[in-house]
Amino acid sequence: MSRNCRILLIGCGHAHLHVAAHAANLIERGAHVQLVDPGAFWYSGLATGMLGGSYEPGEDQVDPRRLIERHGGEFIEDRVVAMNPHARSARLAGGGQLEYDYVSINVGSRVDTDAIPGMADDPTVWPVKPISNLWRLRQHLEARFLAGDSPRVAVIGGGPSGCEVAANVTALAARHGHELYVTLITRDERLIAQAPPGAARALQRILAQQGVVIRTHTAVVRRERQALLAADGSWIDADVVVLANGLETHPLISELGLPTHPQDGLRVAGTLQSIADQRIFAAGDCAALEGFALPRLGVFGVRQASCIHANLLASVTGTPLVHYQPQKRYLSILNLGRGTALATWGPFWWQGSSSMWLKDVIDRRFLDNYRSDARET
Repeated sequence: MSRNCRILLIGCGHAHLHVAAHAANLIERGAHVQLVDPGAFWYSGLATGMLGGSYEPGEDQVDPRRLIERHGGEFIEDRVVAMNPHARSARLAGGGQLEYDYVSINVGSRVDTDAIPGMADDPTVWPVKPISNLWRLRQHLEARFLAGDSPRVAVIGGGPSGCEVAANVTALAARHGHELYVTLITRDERLIAQAPPGAARALQRILAQQGVVIRTHTAVVRRERQALLAADGSWIDADVVVLANGLETHPLISELGLPTHPQDGLRVAGTLQSIADQRIFAAGDCAALEGFALPRLGVFGVRQASCIHANLLASVTGTPLVHYQPQKRYLSILNLGRGTALATWGPFWWQGSSSMWLKDVIDRRFLDNYRSDARET
């Protein structure tokens, strides 16, 4: 048993919610556990439904401070902006410095707003990350609806996030009695390229019925005034742009000086330890598991959570570490607004209100588990 072992959790993603809720196991074995995060945990599963008006922002959040303090750990409301693996230290945006014996990183990824000229620092451009942006986007659109305005919206990215955003933007407009001109843009030949072809065709049909104009084989090369310039020379009207593509590694990961995949994060072994530093763990979107190309979906971060916790515990006690084995098939359910969803499981898929019911049950159960755990007894 190791006494006074310092464990630092950087970022409160899916995996660190679990570690925070089980911090007492680490503390009982002599560890001091600190969680550093700027504020509330926003859950990706309900995020687009919140954008569409099905959920309120409070339903999509967990208070990480209450959660970890309830289990004996310490919460630091700040951001880690730099790390020194050799000195085992982390520097905070607020100017402080923390030392650690073991550190776990769960900071996710971010949208590269510099990938398309004219996007960065444009107040009409809304990246889908951080997730709190979707709540601010909803407020922005509702204010415009209230003023009698129906802005033209372009969503860049034909993956799950982009499709959910396009559907829920139209659902939000319908709630307010408005119709929006929404364009969904992807450089791929079809939507949700990782899903079964039949599911992709059904999704395209549903979005078209909701009034979404879909442009495949289209690469946006510049944002200019209230329009987007495509590589083929055409212009797409857009008063509001939602960026749901171009995910990149969090800058903290890029600056560690450890082996990374440029787009996928810190290279980690099956134990979720850095391949170059066994005192550094990572999970979720900021981790690139050796030998696998995992989609950036919350289901993998959730499954990695127990492995991260078990291996931090093993590190403290000097016992053997466990290996994370990603699931070969996973359930993915896209919220398409208006009480309907599209579910996929390997080659199988189904669409309708039953899919949305199942998604709602799973998401609420996940959040309620941590909310109830954070309450005072």
